[in-house]
Amino acid sequence: MNFVSKAQVVEIVTHHEDIREYTFKLDKEQKYSPGSFVQLTLDLVSASDIWPESRTFSIASYQKGFMRFIIKNAGAYTNRIFEELGVGSFCTVKYPFGDLFNKSTVDEKHVLIAGGIGITPYLAIVEYFTSVGKLENIHLMYSTKYKGELLHLNQLKEMLGNNLHVYITREKTEDYINRRITVEDLRKLADQSANIYVCGSKIFNAEFKIKLGENGYNKIHMDEWE
Repeated sequence: MNFVSKAQVVEIVTHHEDIREYTFKLDKEQKYSPGSFVQLTLDLVSASDIWPESRTFSIASYQKGFMRFIIKNAGAYTNRIFEELGVGSFCTVKYPFGDLFNKSTVDEKHVLIAGGIGITPYLAIVEYFTSVGKLENIHLMYSTKYKGELLHLNQLKEMLGNNLHVYITREKTEDYINRRITVEDLRKLADQSANIYVCGSKIFNAEFKIKLGENGYNKIHMDEWE
C-alpha cells in the first residue's frame, strides 16, 4: 500500500552544477525497505486527490523521520524542482514503491553494482546493513566517468573499507581502477549464489543484465522504472 505525505526541505547539498541532494522531513511516516523509491510532486495534494504530474526518485537514506534524494537536473520537471524547492519549501511524496531489496536476505551475500547517480538506492541499503551490523555481507562496485563525480565517497570508504571497489572510466587516477566494471571483477567477489544488484543508465543496466545471465548469475535485482 502506498502512502502520501507532505514533505519539507530541511537541507540542500549541491554536489555538482546539475546534481543536488535534498533532505526532507516527512509530515507522516510509513515503513519502507531500503532501496525503495518515491513519486515526488511539487503540488501539495492529499491521498484523496488525483495524483498530479510527478517524478520518480530513489530514496538515498534509511533513517526515521527524514528522506534524502539525489536529483539530477535532466529535464523540465527536475529543472522546476531546482528552481522551486528551497530550504523550507514543501512538496508531496507518495511511497513506498519497488522491491529492489528484501530484508529477509540480509544474511546472504550481496554485490551492488552502481553506475554514476545509480549509487542513490545503495546509500540506503548500506545504511541499513550498517544499522543491523551486517556490512561484511555486501560489496559495492561503484563506477563513474570522472573522480569528481563520486558521491559520498568518504562515507562509503569509512563504512565499507575493502568492500568498496571504485572504477573511473574516463580519467587516469592513481587511487582507483581506470576502466569499466567487468563480470570477471564480479567473479572475484562472489559466485552465482550471490544477490547481484545493478543500477545505472538504461544502457548500463541492459548490458549487465545480459552479461550476468550469460555467466550464470540469476539472482539479479534492478528497478527499471525510468
